[in-house]
Amino acid sequence: MEFETERLVLRPWKATDAEDCFRYAKDPRVGPAAGWPPHTSVEDSRRIIETILSAPETYAIVWKESCLPVGSIGLKSGKSSHLAERENECELGFWLGVPYWGRGIMPEAIRAMLLHAFSDLGANRIWCGHYEGNIQSRRVQEKCGFRHRRTEETVPVPQLHEMRRGHVFCLEREDWQTAETAMPQLFLRYGSLRETPTIKVAAAAWFHAKWGVPEAAYLDCMDAYLAGRTEYGWYLCLDGDRIVGGLGVIENDFHERKDLTPNICAVYVEESHRRRGIAGRLLAMAVEDLRSKGISPVYLLTDHTGFYERYGWEFLCLVRGEGEKKPSRMYIHR
Repeated sequence: MEFETERLVLRPWKATDAEDCFRYAKDPRVGPAAGWPPHTSVEDSRRIIETILSAPETYAIVWKESCLPVGSIGLKSGKSSHLAERENECELGFWLGVPYWGRGIMPEAIRAMLLHAFSDLGANRIWCGHYEGNIQSRRVQEKCGFRHRRTEETVPVPQLHEMRRGHVFCLEREDWQTAETAMPQLFLRYGSLRETPTIKVAAAAWFHAKWGVPEAAYLDCMDAYLAGRTEYGWYLCLDGDRIVGGLGVIENDFHERKDLTPNICAVYVEESHRRRGIAGRLLAMAVEDLRSKGISPVYLLTDHTGFYERYGWEFLCLVRGEGEKKPSRMYIHR
């Protein structure tokens, strides 16, 4: 998944982020406070991205103004966490480059992760810890609603080969819901339907309301995708639990050129959320996901001119839709 806040984008780390990661992870004020040694080179950062930072539910914190990573945040659940006591609990971890301290960036990123953990992952409790002396981390946790649960006098720090005093904090679902109700949503979540399968019925109803195609038709396509019978997927943007944007991928978007496949279809963003780049992010997500599975190029039929070009699409030819008198514009993304 990807997440967008007022100032940030949270997305999976890439090997190409190594230089930006090294810029901040080499600072001795960052890693040792969190229990890991400073990165020693760009190659060291690349190796860590490809191993540690490639773990599920680990995200680069990207500063929108520069479009570059400035920190990291992630969730561990079940056996991968040493703090979580049950399967439906998660452990939160994070770090941020020194130049971005004191700007409220980490609380902004944490709120996105909390909604994801409680709403998408079904967590009932989130754990977070810090070592003695890491005042910045403690303040961030308290600001986000975490409460002190216990102090451990001797905690192993494997990467630094030492023992430390550690403090463990916790946030219960009920406390989060109370705090969340009092604060407006400031961020968006992006992902495929496979990442949020519980909203399948709501998604089919939403697409039906926008395009008039029967809900059963959407559900058939979505069921095939969720069951792994096809890699032609569905991609959504959510504001809280509300769908505000979406699109799908199908074999043919009801036109005469059966050789031009697959097709992006049903692209829609709620009027209240337009001019925020949501459509572009959803298009990029679909194209990248398909390309990772060896599916390229991708096609799109539309009557718009000048919109899709800004997202890397090229006009290919005119194609007549089924039952249409006038042809529409066929675009391609290679």
